[in-house]
Amino acid sequence: MISDFVKVASVDEVPEGTMLGVEAEGEDVCIARIGAQYYAINNICTHMYTWLDSGELFPQTREVQCPLHESRFSFETGQPMTPPAETPVKTYSVRVEGDDILIGPGT
Repeated sequence: MISDFVKVASVDEVPEGTMLGVEAEGEDVCIARIGAQYYAINNICTHMYTWLDSGELFPQTREVQCPLHESRFSFETGQPMTPPAETPVKTYSVRVEGDDILIGPGT
């Protein structure tokens, strides 16, 4: 469980419009950069155990689509936006310090 902010990547590892899967304190996290904003959610689909960073990013709606059954999750809230997923994924706080991307406890 992430209890404090921890460095997980550098800004050059997550170019605009991309996602990156990382591990932080035993949790799988998907980081996305949409415009100048960074988002972080749990990287595991709640419908089936699949890594979301392997899916498709939809910047205009700030969503990621699971590559297995095409559920979409909001990077802002973690809520599933389309079925078959019904359970939200955890969201994390994100901070950028210099070139470092840090994630912290869930929001």
